[in-house]
Amino acid sequence: MKRLALSLFLVLALHAVAQTPLNLQQCIARATERNLQMQQAELARRQQEIGLNSSKNARLPHVSASVGEHISFGRGLTANNTYEARNTSSASFSVGASMPLYTGGRIGHERERARLNLAAATADVERLRENLSLQVAQAYLQTLYLADVVTQSEENLRLAERQAVRLRQAIASGKKAEVEAAEAAARIAQDRMALVQAETNHRLALLELSQLLEFPTPDSLAVVRPDESELRPVMGSPDETFLLSVGDRPAIRAADLRIKAAEREVGIARTDYLPKLSLNAGIGTNYYNTSGVNNMAFGRQLKDNFSQSIGLSLNIPIFNAHTTRNNVRSARLALFNRQLQREEEKKALFKEIQNAFYNARAAEQKYKAAKAAETAAETALAAVTRKYENGKANGTEFDEARHKHFNAATDRIAARYEFLFRTKILDFYRGEALQ
Repeated sequence: MKRLALSLFLVLALHAVAQTPLNLQQCIARATERNLQMQQAELARRQQEIGLNSSKNARLPHVSASVGEHISFGRGLTANNTYEARNTSSASFSVGASMPLYTGGRIGHERERARLNLAAATADVERLRENLSLQVAQAYLQTLYLADVVTQSEENLRLAERQAVRLRQAIASGKKAEVEAAEAAARIAQDRMALVQAETNHRLALLELSQLLEFPTPDSLAVVRPDESELRPVMGSPDETFLLSVGDRPAIRAADLRIKAAEREVGIARTDYLPKLSLNAGIGTNYYNTSGVNNMAFGRQLKDNFSQSIGLSLNIPIFNAHTTRNNVRSARLALFNRQLQREEEKKALFKEIQNAFYNARAAEQKYKAAKAAETAAETALAAVTRKYENGKANGTEFDEARHKHFNAATDRIAARYEFLFRTKILDFYRGEALQ
């Protein structure tokens, strides 16, 4: 009894999960949270954070300690200029520190470069999130489109079945020939096959969306249908959209940041022309012990041998086989390449916006034409249906009108979701979030 109750609870829980539909914004949020590429991009961004922290600490001193122990065996030269067998041991202890005082501005350039690289990595994360959002939106609307095709296929099948019932009544009363019953059965079989294909396509689309959202199975996924009010006329122009988008797109922002980082690379390379000044300091002591000799106590030796040191080290570059010159030239070429990449990104963005704008315009006109065609096909179907029921039209004419209406309805559904997707892309380039 307990096992039965537990099984029933699990079934109800799974059914509740499956009946919780997600809207587009929730789908995007789930995909960005669980997508592996997003997680890798976030790790790369955190790696840049570590690099920035390291560059901020570059002015701090480097401190190290060392301990040494040396033991020698065998014959050795004594103070009397004779050789004797003696064992000698020594120990040393020291602590040293060094700190850069002047590096020609290298540390400042490296710190600023690290900050720019972190900002560029953050923009890369945003860019990946945008690309993933577009993929989810396309899969989301494709799922809804194919769900509507299933509904339309079911309606088309019901219409064929209703007419088959009326046909049998007409055959029974002698108004129709028996052969038309076989034709009606063939039409119903074809419509059932079309329905099965539509359901299969919908399941595959749902599977693709569930994989983007990292669902274990598509059976636990349901989506919210968009409101008809979301279909708005296309306004503005490609130039206006580009001006709104160019300053906000993560790809352009990342390109600008990498240009600034490349400028810092030139500055870093040029610092090798300048001298470097560093401060060094240290303390140390040692202990010696020789067999056969009256050695001073360990503590006394450590105290007497204690020493301190401090000094400045100046490194002046004179000639390094033109290595610095070539490094500067390479950094300048890399900077020029980054500038070309930014221009390429801007051109690609303008082309994308042009395509998005004119595709949205075309989708709008296509949707209007599809609605008009569906209305005309529906009117024609109603007229042929009346003729067929009154014996003034045959089954072939009715079937042709029914299929024309079905095709017009599915064309209208496809045009609706294409128009919705195209307008969402256009809104996306204008800085509006996909939702």
